Order: sequence, then C-alpha cells, then structure tokens
Amino acid sequence: MKNKTTNNSKGPSGDQEAWIGILYACIASDGEVSPSEIDALSKMLANKMKFKGIDIPAICKNVITTYKKLGVEGLVDACSPYIKEEDKPTLFSMAVELVLSDGLLEIGERKIIEHLANTLMIDKILVVKIIEVMLIRNKGNVILD
Repeated sequence: MKNKTTNNSKGPSGDQEAWIGILYACIASDGEVSPSEIDALSKMLANKMKFKGIDIPAICKNVITTYKKLGVEGLVDACSPYIKEEDKPTLFSMAVELVLSDGLLEIGERKIIEHLANTLMIDKILVVKIIEVMLIRNKGNVILD
C-alpha cells in the first residue's frame, strides 16, 4: 500500500517516508530540530503532489523513531535506496534549502549534505550549483527561533 507507514526502525516503508526521513535528517544534523525547521519542512512537503492526501504526522512519528535509533547518517542511509533516480536532484535541492535557510552552512549540516550527495550519487558540479544558489537565495534571511 502506497500510504502505509510502519514503526520499522530499519528503514522507511516507502518513497514518501524516505523523502521525509532524508529531509528530517538534514534539519536534525546540527543536533537540534527547531519549530521553524519543522514548519519549513511541513510547508515544503505541502507543496509537493507526492504528499497530497498523505498523513504526514504519522509518517513523521515513524521517521523520528528511526532517527533516534539510527542517527542522522543512518537515517539517510536507510532512506536513500527508496528514492527514485529522477527524484534525487529535487530532493537534494530541498535538503540543501532546509539546511541553508539561515544562510549558513554549519559543520554538521555540511557533513550531512556531503553524505547525502554521495549516497544519492549527485553529480559534484550539480551539488556546487545547488549550494551556491541556495546560499545566494537565503542570504540575509530573518531567523525566528
């Protein structure tokens, strides 16, 4: 079933849970998940047809349980095999947008973005372009936390 979720700590139950898992890992990469990061993630998902009619809070509960057991990189590793090839650049750019929403790339964020790029096998030239664009886009953002 497409929308079924599970409390499996070894990985996601499918494509949608994998997307949420990867994006959650990215916002958790600095060791803290703020309400504004959850809000940004929720808005980002709400704009994707892939998540129309999906019980996102239920999926998030499963993702958080898995994150607590596997950690940031473990969650990315568990979720990556579920990501379709054609979705990888989009998901990667969304992940970069989330971690760069404050206009800065902290050490933990840099590590998870590098890990994600390698795990999803995103071309290095594309990685650099996406990061450059997001840094320009988010320069001077107001942070509400």
